[in-house]
Amino acid sequence: MSVLDERAGIAHRRVWVVGAGGGGIGTAVAGELARAGAQVVAIDRDRSALEVTIAAGEGASGTIEGVVLDAGDREQMEEFARAETRANRNAWGLVNIVGGLGRDQFAAIADTQDATFDAVLHLNLRASWLSSQIFARTLVAASRGGSIVQLASIAALQAMPFGATYSMAKAALISLSRTQAIEWGPHGIRVNTIAAGTIRTPRAVTSNDERDRRIIPLGRRGNAEDIAGAALFLLSDLAAFVTGQVVAVDGGASIKPSYLGDDGLPIFVEDEELRERLLGARKEST
Repeated sequence: MSVLDERAGIAHRRVWVVGAGGGGIGTAVAGELARAGAQVVAIDRDRSALEVTIAAGEGASGTIEGVVLDAGDREQMEEFARAETRANRNAWGLVNIVGGLGRDQFAAIADTQDATFDAVLHLNLRASWLSSQIFARTLVAASRGGSIVQLASIAALQAMPFGATYSMAKAALISLSRTQAIEWGPHGIRVNTIAAGTIRTPRAVTSNDERDRRIIPLGRRGNAEDIAGAALFLLSDLAAFVTGQVVAVDGGASIKPSYLGDDGLPIFVEDEELRERLLGARKEST
């Protein structure tokens, strides 16, 4: 075990990863935690989706076990938690990955149907609400501290035309997480949120490298491992005094002003001599 792993304090701790299947962010988080020595419980409602996640733990110092259940179903989540308690399997961490917006759910606000509204809020909020509530109750009853990481999106930090239901749900998740951090802080439970930018996953594999270089300050789309690293940090003892925070993992996309052009200069700087001087200075500095 490395010195960094020892400082992180993840080794031998039990962590639930909800929405872990499918080879995307959940799989990357489970794999990263297992490599840090954690005992990962990978939760997903699709058994076949968990196979790739379990495989991600091969050769790691920790372990990954798969559990098939619907985290949006209270009865299933409560029975799982009771079984963990009966077996004296004491969880330390929880990562909620469940969420998303289907292609057929994009719509203008005026055209969004009630069924879409309900489905998007259910997917992006209910599993996080239930799993964190049940997890926290378990910790409080046992007088143990722990750490929760919720996965939101930079869409929660700004407007999202044609995806209002999604951005609204993720904004609600951030608000929920902050309130959880205050209510559960006295019990030693930390709660933080990752606001993810555009991330390559098996469901979002299309890319335009030239566009990404223009739009994202770091010049690329993110990958699942970028989110996994942030989740590992927030769960770990390295973040022992961090709670109620939102960490944007987006390559700087959420802080880039809308008035910047493709060359990175404000579009209202129209003096060609000034533009050339500024661009030349930037090239020299790099």
